[in-house]
Amino acid sequence: MQSDPGAGSPQTGGNDEEIWLDLVARLEDVEDSFMSEPGWLAPPETGRPEPKRVQDFDPLGVWAAQPSKDDAETSSSGPRDYAVEDSADDFVPEEPPVLRNTEPAILLSWIGAVGGPLFLVFASIFWRQAPMILVIGVIMAFLGGAGYLLFRLPDHRDDSKGDGAVV
Repeated sequence: MQSDPGAGSPQTGGNDEEIWLDLVARLEDVEDSFMSEPGWLAPPETGRPEPKRVQDFDPLGVWAAQPSKDDAETSSSGPRDYAVEDSADDFVPEEPPVLRNTEPAILLSWIGAVGGPLFLVFASIFWRQAPMILVIGVIMAFLGGAGYLLFRLPDHRDDSKGDGAVV
């Protein structure tokens, strides 16, 4: 025993052309749309159709709960409702030192400490057959550079510069 699928259900029999025409007819049917309720298509004061918006379909009342622009202007001020005053004592960092004036030992230590691991990563990707003596040399350059930079760190801090934070 088969039940009647109803008028709004798709056709399952027939050829593809008939099924396609039925689908198009059901999609173009205005009465089947949620926007066809009275008062949504033509407002009474203008008589012209109003553009359809997302707010018109609001079964949970989410859009209705949000304040409108008029309500927002009369409500309390928010965190960005003021202009920031520019202070006269803006912090301007000093220029970093030029690399030409750097000690050669420190510059070579940084090249070994940073360049060694980078070389090993790129060599493992692009130069798989790198000689073992080169790999050991790069590892020694990394250890020597990092060790020299650690050795050059100051032993203690001089906190007599004032009451403020020391960086």
